[in-house]
Amino acid sequence: MTSALLRLETVIRSYGARRAVDEVSVELPPGARHAIIGPNGAGKSTLLHLVAGTLRPTTGRIHYADHDISRWPAHRRARAGIARTWQHPALARPLTAMQNVLLAVPGQRLTALRPQPHAVTAAHTALAQVGLAELAERTAGQLAYGDQRRLEIAVALAAEPRLLLLDEPSAGLAAGEIARLAELIRALPDDMTVLLVDHNLDFVAAVSGMVTVLHHGQHIATGTPSEIREHPDVRRVYLGADAPTSSAPDSPATTAAVAGTPVLRVRNLGAAYTGAPVLTDITLDVRAGRVTAVVGRNGAGKTTLINTIAGLHPSQPGTDILLHGQNLAGRDTRRRARAGIGLVPQGRRLFAGLTVDEHLALPRPHHTRSRTVDARQVLHLFPALAQRRHHQPHQLSGGEQQMLALARALLAAPDVLLLDEPSEGLAPAVVGQLAAIITALADAGTAVLLAEQNLALACQVAHDITVLDQARIIRRIATADLRQYPTDLHNLLTVPTTTPTPS
Repeated sequence: MTSALLRLETVIRSYGARRAVDEVSVELPPGARHAIIGPNGAGKSTLLHLVAGTLRPTTGRIHYADHDISRWPAHRRARAGIARTWQHPALARPLTAMQNVLLAVPGQRLTALRPQPHAVTAAHTALAQVGLAELAERTAGQLAYGDQRRLEIAVALAAEPRLLLLDEPSAGLAAGEIARLAELIRALPDDMTVLLVDHNLDFVAAVSGMVTVLHHGQHIATGTPSEIREHPDVRRVYLGADAPTSSAPDSPATTAAVAGTPVLRVRNLGAAYTGAPVLTDITLDVRAGRVTAVVGRNGAGKTTLINTIAGLHPSQPGTDILLHGQNLAGRDTRRRARAGIGLVPQGRRLFAGLTVDEHLALPRPHHTRSRTVDARQVLHLFPALAQRRHHQPHQLSGGEQQMLALARALLAAPDVLLLDEPSEGLAPAVVGQLAAIITALADAGTAVLLAEQNLALACQVAHDITVLDQARIIRRIATADLRQYPTDLHNLLTVPTTTPTPS
C-alpha cells in the first residue's frame, strides 16, 4: 500500500479554552485531490495554517513525506514542497504578475539584478498554466479579482510543490471563472497532491475525490462528494437543512417598497488605472431604506466603484459624488467617512493585532452626527462576536471576521453603507444571516450599496440591481421585475440558465 504523503494524527489547535481544531486526523496519499468543507468557524483555514506551518498544533502530529513536520517553520515546509494560497489573495500588488511569480521560483535569488533564464522560463510556464501569459507585465494591483486568484495559484505552482494547499480558491469568482479554475486543478500533474478548502459544493465535487467535513473543529465525516452530499449530519451542520430557506414575507425582494429619499447621488463617475478607463459615466442613486446591488463579471469594475465612492481610488475630473447634496468628490476617505459614508471592504481589512473589543472601540462618528448604535447593541446584533471579544482576527472564522468588519462600519453611524463582496468565503447558513442583517439595516433607514458576485444574495436583499459591463452601466432592473423575467439577469452576465437545444 502506498504510504501517505500527508498525515495528521489527532491534531488539536487551541485558543485558550476554545479548540479551533479538535482531534482531527486526515490522511492524503500522493496525488490525492482532497477537500475540507464545513460551516464558518469549523476550523478549515486553521487546518491549512497547521499544515503550512503558519500555526503550530497545540498537540498532535503532522507527518509529511515520512517526516514529522509538526515543529517545522513555514519556510522549511515551503522548501520541502508545500505551497499554499490564501483566503484572500496575498500578492505584492506593486509588482507585475511576472515579478510575483519569479519570487517563488526555486533557485532565483531575490538580490539578483537580473532573473536567471531558467527562472524566467519557469515563471512564463506558470503564468501560461493559469491563463495569464498576456498579463505578465501588468501589476498585481491592476488585475481583476479573478485574475489575482489565478496569479496566486501561478505563484504557488512556480514553487514546484508536491503538496498544494488552496484556501477558498473559488470565493468571489463568477460561474465561468469557477469552471475554468476546476479545469486548471484537474489538469495539474497526477503526482501533485491538492488539499483545498471551499464552500462551493459543486466546485468541490468537480475537483475532489474525497471530502472531509469539519464542524466546530471536530471531524464529522469523510467520503466521496456524493456520499457527503447525502450524509444527514453534513446537511444539518453545513447546508443548514434544518433552517427555513424561504425569504421572509416582508423582505425587500418580495414586496414593493416605497422609494426612499436619494441619500447618495453619483453622477458621471469615471475611474482609471494608469490611464486605462475602468469606469465611464457611472450615474446612480442610493436611497434611504433601500438596497441597490451592483453586479457584473469579475473585472467589470464593482470594487473600483465602491472604492471610488469611498475615496480609496481617485475619480476622474467631472465626477460628482453627492451625499445629502454635498459634493464629496476630491475629498479624502476620512472626510467622506465623517460625512456619513461607511465601508465594509472586500477582504475585511481588519487589524491583525487588535481584539474584537479594540476594533469596536475605534469608530467615532463626527461630532455633528449622532450614533445610532453602540458597541453593546452591535454585540447583541452579532452574538458570535460577543463570545469572541478578546480574540484577534486570526482567531476568528471567516464569518466572524465579516461580522466584525460590518460591526465596525455600523458604529460610525453611516447614512450610506458600502458593502464590497460581503458574502465572499461564507458558508450558506452564514450568508443567510448576512442577508437578514442587510435587510434589517435597510428597514431601519440605511441606504445600502452592495457589490456582490453572489447573485442569489443580491436578488434576495436588493430592491434594485445595476449591471456593470465594459466600464459602463448596461442595465438597471427592479428586483420585483425578475419574477416576471427570471433569466434576464443571468443572460446579461452571460451565465447560461438553460441548456441549448441541439440544432
